[in-house]
Amino acid sequence: MTRMAWAAWVVLVAVGFALMGCGPDYRARAVVKGQVTIDGKPLNYGVVTFRTADGRTGSASIDPKGNYNMTDAPIGDVGILVSVPRPIIGKGMPGMPVGKGTSGPPKGMPMKSPEGVEMKVDKGADLSNIVVIPEKYAAVETSGLTYKVESGEHSHDISLTK
Repeated sequence: MTRMAWAAWVVLVAVGFALMGCGPDYRARAVVKGQVTIDGKPLNYGVVTFRTADGRTGSASIDPKGNYNMTDAPIGDVGILVSVPRPIIGKGMPGMPVGKGTSGPPKGMPMKSPEGVEMKVDKGADLSNIVVIPEKYAAVETSGLTYKVESGEHSHDISLTK
């Protein structure tokens, strides 16, 4: 290989490596904390998910006081979806209104959101008081919720309306 060809090859490889660094960093994550409310009252259960246009996601459970702590939020502009499990009655009939005796899914079976995201249930959680939210919040395309995640730790409250 001649010197000129060798130099051209080195420059081409260098440019290739430089271009690889120009896309989104799929591993870049941030911490976002906040409270989810519906009509000014804390949402007592569910999952918050951040999704970028290129499909990167992060999610966090909502505690009984409406707080979430997302440690894997993707950096960049995100659409936000909030999901709450469908209430179950007595022996676990999905989609039915919550009634007396509701205790969540059968032992050993995880509770899942409508999107299939597993939801953690705190010991002693009262699932009979799950607040139902409008379906539009269960999809990024219809929620109307957005945020720009930057590196580091941030606070972002999410306000929903019925």
